Amino acid sequence: MADMKNSRLELCNRIRMEAEHTEDTGFPLDTFPQAVQSVILDMTKYENYMIEFIATSMLSAASTALGGTYRIRIKSDWQSNGALYIILVGRPGLGKTPPLEAAYRPIRKHDYALFKAYEAEVEAWKAAGENGKKPVLHRTIVSDFTPESLLQTHNNNPRSVAILVDEIMGMFNSANRYTNGQLIEQLLTAWSGGALDVIRVSNSTPVHIERPCINIIGTAQTKRMHELLKKGFEENGLLDRILFVLPKSREVSKWTNRDDDGEKTSLAAKRWEKILNKVLALDYNAETEGDGMEEQTAHVLSMNSEAKEYFFSWWNEKVERINRIEDDADVDSREMKHPAHVARLALIIQVLRYASDESHLQFCLLYTSDAAD
Repeated sequence: MADMKNSRLELCNRIRMEAEHTEDTGFPLDTFPQAVQSVILDMTKYENYMIEFIATSMLSAASTALGGTYRIRIKSDWQSNGALYIILVGRPGLGKTPPLEAAYRPIRKHDYALFKAYEAEVEAWKAAGENGKKPVLHRTIVSDFTPESLLQTHNNNPRSVAILVDEIMGMFNSANRYTNGQLIEQLLTAWSGGALDVIRVSNSTPVHIERPCINIIGTAQTKRMHELLKKGFEENGLLDRILFVLPKSREVSKWTNRDDDGEKTSLAAKRWEKILNKVLALDYNAETEGDGMEEQTAHVLSMNSEAKEYFFSWWNEKVERINRIEDDADVDSREMKHPAHVARLALIIQVLRYASDESHLQFCLLYTSDAAD
């Protein structure tokens, strides 16, 4: 029954993509689960969102919801979570922020519920004469923060933290305010999977995050992108870790007056919330240590044989071309991050297929697209 439903949805999505010329964008929408494709197409049609912005924002939100509960095995012992650093780029008025907020709205709702629970716990703690351990606020999304507060937030919510900043150039411009570029060093380390530590005299309890999972997503105007190149982010490798999303079309969509806009958008938002809530419900693998203590470890998904063969062949072709380059200066350092980016996207897509009731979480399957390179 589910297969028939998915087949009908697939046919409907395909017809819509052809009718609405989705293929003109060059974005590989057909790699997404059918249920997610349907949500994206509805939001694109009824909210005038750029398909590249809403789809990529949803990938980021899914990665944030998943956090460190699941990892993908890239090769041998090389594993990674699904964390992504993304900047949505476009001219003013192109509509970068609304799709970003739409994609993250279920997580904001989740954070608000955690905040209300925290308020109740604080009241109960005060009523008890402030005896016992003081309640801790758990949240996922941060926008205005210091390097210390970022790691403290992550320590309180080990699953994940998302840096969501509209006009993200402001964050990068202020990054050097902190001692020795501390924030940038944290972001470089976190992306590569290294442990993070904060030890301050003012804080009696050191913060150690063994497996950080930090997502970054924000917006930037096209005319300000050159500012990133002036801050040394190219030399230290930060730019290599960022996925820049620039729509093929620079045209601002005209508004269309439809009587049922609100209803259609609301239904699409509810479908997305249902999918993302299923991702949020995923948990760590609880293992009991020899001392009887329970430790939370991530589930690790490997690629099935077909996906692994495709992945390895794709990368080895790149390696052969790179090895023919004589001058080290001609080697594109950004390309060296491609295996990690592709693996992370494969993990997120597999999780979204599970959350859409279109697949499982036993291993990562191969999904290709006619629009993909």
